[in-house]
Amino acid sequence: MTRQEERIRARRRQRRRQARMVRRVVFGVCLFIILILCIYGHHNHKRVLSLQSEIDRLEQQLKKSKSDSNDLKKQLDELQKELEQKQQELDKKEAALYDDPNKPNVYMTFDDGPSSNTDTILDTLAANNIRATFFCIAQKGEANEKRYQRIVNEGHTIGMHSYTHEYGTVYASLESFEQDVTQISDYIFQMTGVRPKYYRFPGGSSNTVSKVPMKECIRYLNQSGLTYFDWNAQNDDATGKSYTASQLVEHAMKNVKMAGDNVVLLMHDEQTKTATAEALPTLIKRLKNAGYDILPITDKTPLVQHVSKDSVS
Repeated sequence: MTRQEERIRARRRQRRRQARMVRRVVFGVCLFIILILCIYGHHNHKRVLSLQSEIDRLEQQLKKSKSDSNDLKKQLDELQKELEQKQQELDKKEAALYDDPNKPNVYMTFDDGPSSNTDTILDTLAANNIRATFFCIAQKGEANEKRYQRIVNEGHTIGMHSYTHEYGTVYASLESFEQDVTQISDYIFQMTGVRPKYYRFPGGSSNTVSKVPMKECIRYLNQSGLTYFDWNAQNDDATGKSYTASQLVEHAMKNVKMAGDNVVLLMHDEQTKTATAEALPTLIKRLKNAGYDILPITDKTPLVQHVSKDSVS
């Protein structure tokens, strides 16, 4: 064999070795890739199983929540029905207690409070099982805040009598009046959780101190769904004269008898009206002896208005 042939054979052997080496490298790379894919696939499979388990758990929770929600709704409906039944029973008891068609009615109303006199008045009303109506202004302080709550908690009607009771502010303009009504409504709601729906004009609906035509104020209350009450009898505790408790009783009884069978009696529970609070036990006794039912203002109360709401278009 010549040297030329040997060199050729050597080169062939070298190429075969290189080819085998390349095949081994390619095989190794492929094997590595396959191994990585297997590991990744196994990891994803475990993740899918975990997610499926989580989905199943959430579906079970959702089913349970729906079941619990249905149970709660059923319980709520039952409680609502029970509440309606209790309210109907209460309405019947109240009707039997208060709505005697054979008796004339007196609606006791107290303006300008609350104050310390309100406590005395509430004690007297509670002792006689009587409810009344309080047309309140914005009296501040912790003691007064509790009085607002007590008025409502003891079953009395709470109404609005302006925020400040300052004529120059309340009746400065229609916008001022509207703002004042909103303020006292929000204040009473904040104090009691009750949104008041009855209003008494400072000075009454026929007052002559307002810079705004009163029919515009009345129109605003009508449009706002609020009902206002004036009065057709009073105990004269706002005349500026220093009447004694016994005199206030006599004035009240005289004016009540003159007003007829549907009487809205104006009194005051502001700080300076101590005689009104002192007169109340005797006044209640005299009214009962005279055959009157003493009631709080409600939606059933016949309107007593100096200027009728129906006169405002």
